Amino acid sequence: MLITSILNILHILLVFFPIFLYAMRPKTIRGIFKYIVLISILTPLHWKFFDGECISTVLSKKLGDFKETESNSSFSETYLKWLYKPIMAHIFNWEWNSDNLDKMVYVHWIFNFILIWYYIFFIYCR
Repeated sequence: MLITSILNILHILLVFFPIFLYAMRPKTIRGIFKYIVLISILTPLHWKFFDGECISTVLSKKLGDFKETESNSSFSETYLKWLYKPIMAHIFNWEWNSDNLDKMVYVHWIFNFILIWYYIFFIYCR
């Protein structure tokens, strides 16, 4: 479905935005940067209100996307398994299950926050 595809693409862009940020010049994003940072910071904080899921995942599910998954993190399991599973297995020695996938999602967001923090203080505000 087109709407769920758009939601999932935006979701992927949000998850990897801190990496894309380094390809942008600070002058280019000056007007929207504060909103980008706010959305990035609020993303993992709103999960508690939606039973551990992103609002984008909830909307996609309501529109008929996502088949039954092994874990509670249907978006991560469907679209990020290619990245998370090798990291979980080879770096952290974690099995692929719901609890460990949740940990991996938080590790990813910690990494994202560090990237955003570095960009703000050492590139954007120079």
